[in-house]
Amino acid sequence: MFFSEHFQVDTDLVKAYGAVDISLVCDIPLFIDPMLIFNSDKPEYQSLHHEIIRYFHFLYMKSKQGLSSKEIDTWFNFSEVPNNWLGYSLVGNKGLALGSKFANFLYSNIEFAINTNGISKSQHIEKAMLLYEGSGKDKISDLTVNLIKRFLCEYTEEFAKEYINPDLCRITPVDKVYFNYETESFVSKEFMLPFVYDEKGQVEYVLLTPFDILREDEPSINRDDFYKSHERIRAVIENDSLRTYVNNYIMKAVQRYEENQKKNRRAIRENSVQKIEKEAFQEIVGEYPELYDYYIKLQEANTDEIKKQCMQELNKQLEKLLVASKNLISLFISNEYTFEENLSAREEAKNRLTFFKHIIEDCDGYKNLYVKGEQIAKENDLQRLFRFVWYGSNFKVDSEANNGRGQADFIISMGQHNQNIIEFKLASNSMLSHVFTQVKIYEAANCADGSLVAIFYFTESEYRKAQQVVVNAGYENMINESIFLIDCRSDNKSSASIA
Repeated sequence: MFFSEHFQVDTDLVKAYGAVDISLVCDIPLFIDPMLIFNSDKPEYQSLHHEIIRYFHFLYMKSKQGLSSKEIDTWFNFSEVPNNWLGYSLVGNKGLALGSKFANFLYSNIEFAINTNGISKSQHIEKAMLLYEGSGKDKISDLTVNLIKRFLCEYTEEFAKEYINPDLCRITPVDKVYFNYETESFVSKEFMLPFVYDEKGQVEYVLLTPFDILREDEPSINRDDFYKSHERIRAVIENDSLRTYVNNYIMKAVQRYEENQKKNRRAIRENSVQKIEKEAFQEIVGEYPELYDYYIKLQEANTDEIKKQCMQELNKQLEKLLVASKNLISLFISNEYTFEENLSAREEAKNRLTFFKHIIEDCDGYKNLYVKGEQIAKENDLQRLFRFVWYGSNFKVDSEANNGRGQADFIISMGQHNQNIIEFKLASNSMLSHVFTQVKIYEAANCADGSLVAIFYFTESEYRKAQQVVVNAGYENMINESIFLIDCRSDNKSSASIA
């Protein structure tokens, strides 16, 4: 299930090499932050940053000529590189490619991306994402992986030749390894790499990624943080006229709000003032794009804090998803889950979920839902852990499959006419009462036999809320039949001797 297990190497050896011991069952939600490459003292990383920016300069020069859609697709569009097993996928490692929409976005904004206005030390490809609405960490990470693919292949090949049984590796052709500026085309190359078989039985190479360029949160340069940092940005503007104009523009917006509040005899609220300041900054930045570069300059100087924050994110995520999952798998195996043949998808799904509940509640499994006393608060984290307990199953386990009416958390199937849905919800979810309507829609869309609902609660008040939701829906007689209330509390259990 993990790189170290599959390729028969010690997990501490992978860690000592500087890599992440990735899962080979589902992606780990970690992403490459290009700022960690730029800020590194390692010569090989500095060289990588140079090569990334060199390619962006090439794109910029091409964009000035005006490109056809085919040329944009050739140079601006990148396929997904699933081989590093980083991303959002809960089943396997296949996600969404960057696609033509992102390629056209990059083409339209490449000049903005490389223009520093003489303010920041260097150019940064993630600057383009400051104009991109929504989360861009997966996209900037995927783009970076494409541009440093040769390094990742060489990094993995070196480890494989030194530590992995040759029978578990093979010489593999890798496409678009690096860019040839003379021919203006990407070049493929062969590497000796570890491999697995994908769902279709085809050979797929595996790439390791150094942990010191990874993080869980948004990249250091990101749109949301840019707007939140408007006060810091305004404070470092070196152009006196620009700084005065920006501050005055924002001050007038606040004054209008305060005068209107006084006129209507309403209180002036600090959170409203902060919102107005942010909105006024959003308005003026379109007129003065150099404000983006002052933000990047701030981030370039924030080296130590960025590294510290990224390491905290990385350690927390690895403990949450690797250590916890390995512990749960160990509990799962040691408690001897009984494999039964000839079960329906519903029966097998119910058995697995019942056993998952037993492991968490009765076998100290709940301890793996906390990291240093902090609970795992995302349904996505629990889904990933549950994915690991399908060890040894002949059933197909699809996660977040979308058949046109939304994404079901899990669809367990053995053929089209033997399917069952499992939906996970935190009791703290504000939309908890909607879950029963939700699964009915999923059942119809997927022609499933029925649904199982797992509700996880971490406090007594959450338990009472979950129980009341079930009662209000008229399903109290379905508890432990198709509705499972799973007790994840840490303050009401004694240690289990078998754990």
